[in-house]
Amino acid sequence: MVALLVAACSSKGEQKEVLFPSDVVRSAEKALQEKVDYLGIPAPVFGDNLSDNELAAMKWIYAYSYAPDIIDQTPEFHLENIRIALKAREELPWGKEVPLEQWRAFVLPLRINNEILDNFRVAYYEELRDLVKDMTMEQAVLELNHWTHQHITYAPSDGRTSSPLATLRNALGRCGEQSTFFAAVLRTVGIPARQVYTPRWAHTDDNHAWVEAWVDGTWHYMGASEPAPVLDNAWFDAPVMRAMLLHTRAFGPYSGEEEWLGEDKCMTELNVSENYIPTAPAMVKVMGKDGKPAEGVKVTFRIYNYSDLYPAVTRTTNRLGEASVKLGYGDIVVVASRNPEEMAMGLLSNKEGGGTIELTLDTWENIPAEQHLRITPPVERIPDKGITEEMEAANNARMTENNAIRNAYTETFPTEESAKALADELKLSGDARNKLITLYPNTRGYHKEITDFLRAAANHDKATEAVLLLASLMEKDLHDVDIQVLNDALERNLSPEQWKDADLICPRVMLEHLYPVEDQLSAAVKELADTIQWEQRSIAERAKAIATTVEGFKIDELYNPNRIVMSPASVWTYKMGDTRSLTVLVVRLLRTAGISAKYDTANGVIVYKDEQGKTQILPFLQKNEKEVVSADCALRLSYKSEGYLKTPKYETNFSVGYVDNDGQLTTYGFDWQTPYNEVSGASLLYDKNYIITGTRLADGTVLLGFRKQTCGEISPLIFDRDEMAVSVIGNLNAEALYYDLATQAEKSIISTTGRGYYVLVIGRAHHEPTDHILRDMQALVNKEGKLPLPTIVLANAPTPELQALLPQATWGKDTQGIEQTIMTGNELGSRIDKPLVVIADTFNRVVFMSQGYTIGIGERLAQVVAEI
Repeated sequence: MVALLVAACSSKGEQKEVLFPSDVVRSAEKALQEKVDYLGIPAPVFGDNLSDNELAAMKWIYAYSYAPDIIDQTPEFHLENIRIALKAREELPWGKEVPLEQWRAFVLPLRINNEILDNFRVAYYEELRDLVKDMTMEQAVLELNHWTHQHITYAPSDGRTSSPLATLRNALGRCGEQSTFFAAVLRTVGIPARQVYTPRWAHTDDNHAWVEAWVDGTWHYMGASEPAPVLDNAWFDAPVMRAMLLHTRAFGPYSGEEEWLGEDKCMTELNVSENYIPTAPAMVKVMGKDGKPAEGVKVTFRIYNYSDLYPAVTRTTNRLGEASVKLGYGDIVVVASRNPEEMAMGLLSNKEGGGTIELTLDTWENIPAEQHLRITPPVERIPDKGITEEMEAANNARMTENNAIRNAYTETFPTEESAKALADELKLSGDARNKLITLYPNTRGYHKEITDFLRAAANHDKATEAVLLLASLMEKDLHDVDIQVLNDALERNLSPEQWKDADLICPRVMLEHLYPVEDQLSAAVKELADTIQWEQRSIAERAKAIATTVEGFKIDELYNPNRIVMSPASVWTYKMGDTRSLTVLVVRLLRTAGISAKYDTANGVIVYKDEQGKTQILPFLQKNEKEVVSADCALRLSYKSEGYLKTPKYETNFSVGYVDNDGQLTTYGFDWQTPYNEVSGASLLYDKNYIITGTRLADGTVLLGFRKQTCGEISPLIFDRDEMAVSVIGNLNAEALYYDLATQAEKSIISTTGRGYYVLVIGRAHHEPTDHILRDMQALVNKEGKLPLPTIVLANAPTPELQALLPQATWGKDTQGIEQTIMTGNELGSRIDKPLVVIADTFNRVVFMSQGYTIGIGERLAQVVAEI
């Protein structure tokens, strides 16, 4: 083993760099043996023809990968990708400049987030290598960001993260997919890269992810598919300065300079906040009921976001009863607990020098029945980007070229017309025809595979069933579902009525990757049926038999802490998986057995249909008998409409949660933005419940209401107000001129809007935050197709695609310096962080102003409009 510490020699006498010192190899070997023993899986066989570095790399990857990554992928798959990483280190000019710890953590591993692993680096290594091989490391990162932008752009979607190849084929991705893709691109050519998250914004709702790249000894950030002229420059420059926490993960054991947030058997979580914002230690001191410091208490630091208190960091108190973490300067809610009989919560204000709160544990019953908190985010600051107009113009020109390249590809995607033609070819009619016309354009870059599947189905007189199967999936599945999964599902012998039941035919349960496992599931059901005289059993007895069998499997949260769903076939084979993987297996087995079933995300339980078609809860993995309150806790909500808010929506205006067995706050998983009246009437599975309401003010401050909910009693949704929140904050000359696109002439604001209040938006083309704002403002359009206030949108290059996001507005260009007028008249400094949204009146008074990235601007505007 000592020989591994020095350069080894190849058969040709060449010296080879040793990438894994002997102590690293020993640790990996030990960790791998412990993993194999714990999981009860066969030891991996790596083969005989591996170099020392290849063998050590395989041990490293297998030792610290999530369990599904080594069980559902072959050694050959991992070795092929390892060889690309080794090749990049040899062939790229910066390859050997990367320190080994950074290389092992941020280059060698495939996994970035929770995506399914694929062979992107194998497929694209040579193309990317040739693109950047003659560049410096910094030039390469900037160029690869443009390459990424040529291939993908932003679009919101569900929480499943597509693989890099699927994202490339689709040409779209949400921020988590864009950053996963760009990090994969950088790692492919040997540049350390990691995905950075703000788990939740503090000043606005939602979150964001981007990429940091290690360049010449320093970590630098950039938007994932948003090229900039220089590093450390992105549209989120200003929003990130209002964050409370920014974090990332390193593969395996890692000891960098960043603050340690936690670690598990696979990853190390790091606090990278100090790369972006000033931080200070937020300190919590917990006292027990006896008045003494409480050791071993779970403490969660929570950020308000989307009417939820999101646990951003979890700590455990030391013998002094203390727990701390470095956070930005703002307010954060803290919950400390051992169980519902020992818990406490409060608001901690962190500031320069730090913040401290002391909490005394008490019972849930003694927690105040109603609390009102004013949560203040970090103050707004404008960053100095240091980019000249010439640099920005050159970058914009390049982005226009990127868009043209990408658009040439997306123009090959199916349209509604091609969907109708395919429906005619397949001889579809009625509902099946309508479904195909709706879903087929969403197949995008995967349309050939889906078309071939549909034509093959039609050849077997199953075109209608094939369409129903596709319609049961989520939109993203149409981009990347394994065709074998569809073929297997289509072979099921079901009645026409059964084919209409998505909870019976769909291969999807949660947001898992879909594997072709129908044969294995059918064999598993047959095995179960042979043991309990299946045909003589009721649906309830069959369902219980399936659940009881899987409950006997080993629960692995140790080597899959991120709960990446393992293939149901692997779970059945090894009788092991995390709770999410076990749950998916149970639902898939139920459906394979002909039982209509699904996972109820609201309550976190499996439900199925009995012989009468009535929905029943299937008890599964209950920790104890008291955990479930037999679904008898009726949630009854009421709301008296006031002001701008006509219908409160779930996890936008309010949320409902319960106190779990650890005494922590957990939110029920009702669908996002479900109207309150559709949530009302639900049966809650726990008896210690609460309701959170939130009102976000123009400056990002939140007025939070926390109220206990009593089962069966009507709980009114009441939103705290600040009558002084809307006031005159600046001025804007309503006679100011802009270039009106419709009339192709200079016009004044007042001549367009008429007397009264109006909205002015100053944005940018090819700019994700501007797109966000305009999409949000669509929610303001009434039944008559009008916005509540006259609205003018000014942009540097208002493309047709940009205008289509808010066609109800008046569009123009700022040719007469309105932006400069706003900056000087409102003391905004030397620049505006776009998009800028202003509500003003024609008496030149500004009553609302928002700069930069803001989620939910439509509702914020509606709130202000209702109060003026």
